[in-house]
Amino acid sequence: MQQLQGKNVLLTGASRGVGQVIARTFARAGANLVLVARTQEALEQLAAELQPMGVRVVALPADLGDFTSHDELVERATHALGSLDILVNNAALEENAFYADHARDKIEQMVRIDLLAPMLLTRSVLPQLLARKAGHIVNIASVAGKNGAAYDASYAAAKAGLIVFSQSLRAELKGSGVGISCVSPGFISDVGMYANKTRATNNTRTLRAAGESSPQLVADSVLRAIRDNRAEIVVCPGPIRLINALNQIVPDWISNLMEWLGVSAVFRESAEADTDARVIQALQDAQRSGFSIEA
Repeated sequence: MQQLQGKNVLLTGASRGVGQVIARTFARAGANLVLVARTQEALEQLAAELQPMGVRVVALPADLGDFTSHDELVERATHALGSLDILVNNAALEENAFYADHARDKIEQMVRIDLLAPMLLTRSVLPQLLARKAGHIVNIASVAGKNGAAYDASYAAAKAGLIVFSQSLRAELKGSGVGISCVSPGFISDVGMYANKTRATNNTRTLRAAGESSPQLVADSVLRAIRDNRAEIVVCPGPIRLINALNQIVPDWISNLMEWLGVSAVFRESAEADTDARVIQALQDAQRSGFSIEA
């Protein structure tokens, strides 16, 4: 079992949601942290909270969608803490949409952040782990990558890619001393994209019916994946675990079950809300440009 005391962790998506909970859990385990996200103020606030725990914490704001910056980010992190031991690819974007209407740039951005950024940041960190024949990488995926729900095609595709990337690289790294794990949460309560979604649509029963997990359970699973060198941990109680297994056998029936549980309805409502927001924004932009808009 790998001990985390004194290990140096680079954590992306650290400024909010589950990322903050993961950071606090690493700090309680005695690990030093490089916190990465786009928002500097939020990172610095979290760093100030964690430093009294007796660990070293560095806030490094970065745009992970800029792939040319990854090597520099790893160099800055290594200069700040020393050699990295653990990379946690947690940063992600998600937007429900009617796929035919989903903007091309939104699809591209989601795939860049949710799939390509973890792959390329892993490539930047991996050489120093292989040189020391030690270390671990954790990719935060989603059960969406195992059973894509309606109105979630781009996100589900990116997370499916991340799961298979983790499996393939783990097989390649076998015997190298470097581990790689995938943590795939289902619906997460209290914080994060799905909690925000159900609050926005006033639908709180769907998550409980489908099975939801606390953000702390997700964070604990990240540390357990590292300590036990687990290939994958699916963090999802309730029927979703069974649905994922049955989806390989009877996918059409599972699609109907997801509809019955209300999952598709939540995503559809979210997609409609996003569409309405884009229309309102377009009208406001037109008015600011001097166009007259009449009902």
